[in-house]
Amino acid sequence: MNDRRLFIKKSALTLMTLSMPMVLSCKTGAAAKMNPKKPTKAIVFWYSQTGNTERAGRLIAETLKNHDLEVVAGEYREIDRESVADADLVIAGSPVYYYDVPANFKRWLHALPNIEGIPCAAYVTFGGTGGNQHNTACTLLELLADKGGAPAGMETFGNMSTFAITWSSGNVNRVLKYKHLPDKNAYDKMRDFASLILNRVHEGRNFEIDKEIDFRELIKATPSIWSTKLCITHHTIDKKKCIECGTCTKKCPVDAIDLSKHHVDTDRCIACLGCVNNCPAQAVDMAFMGKEIYGYNEFVRRNNIQIRLPKELSLKPSAL
Repeated sequence: MNDRRLFIKKSALTLMTLSMPMVLSCKTGAAAKMNPKKPTKAIVFWYSQTGNTERAGRLIAETLKNHDLEVVAGEYREIDRESVADADLVIAGSPVYYYDVPANFKRWLHALPNIEGIPCAAYVTFGGTGGNQHNTACTLLELLADKGGAPAGMETFGNMSTFAITWSSGNVNRVLKYKHLPDKNAYDKMRDFASLILNRVHEGRNFEIDKEIDFRELIKATPSIWSTKLCITHHTIDKKKCIECGTCTKKCPVDAIDLSKHHVDTDRCIACLGCVNNCPAQAVDMAFMGKEIYGYNEFVRRNNIQIRLPKELSLKPSAL
């Protein structure tokens, strides 16, 4: 029985590894037409677990402010959904999560009010070489277009991987290869993205959402999450280490953690690794195929990694 279980685990991981992209065009349907306008009020929101997507969102927001826009920016759970319909420009950001936009963020976007004709844009962040990031950005922009938004553009931003299983399984160098990201070029790309979106809005130029046919579309989200969860052999909260700060419950997007009982509902868990990545006391006890997992903050500390902030954000230490 154990051999059979191990075979299933390895087969699932092999499927994920071998699913490489086939670059072919796949255009989506027509979206709302954008009329030329000079926006005065923008809203930028994101889902972020370790800070990369948030950092990009805050820099984009600061760039828009430098163009004399009034900007509301924040993590999506802190944003008043109804206020999105009052903006002249809407920008959403997400990490690439198992080759897709996270389901919890999708649910929130589905519940947005109608934003008919409002220019919208999307960006995603991805770790290392990434996987399906172009299509994930397309999906995020499609979600805004489905609410009536007029697509103005999308972009992808690379950073060091935050997938704790990778380094905890011994593949440290694969992650450290990208420890310099985000760098100056990455921050310039974020600023340029914000400026480009504004130019398109001023000119009333719609952006065409053009997906690639990628085999990872077949295993994104649930199949990949299932494969990972199958290999997680232990997941709980160590009561002796826990300082009851509530970080894990705040970061969990599906309310799977009961801190009063130091318990994780592993059926509800979506393997986002937010709890293990952010716990300041390393109290989240998780094992993947028998190997103990340690989180992003601990990985950064052990490897003396310094995340360089752009000048706009370095002056605002409370922003991150």
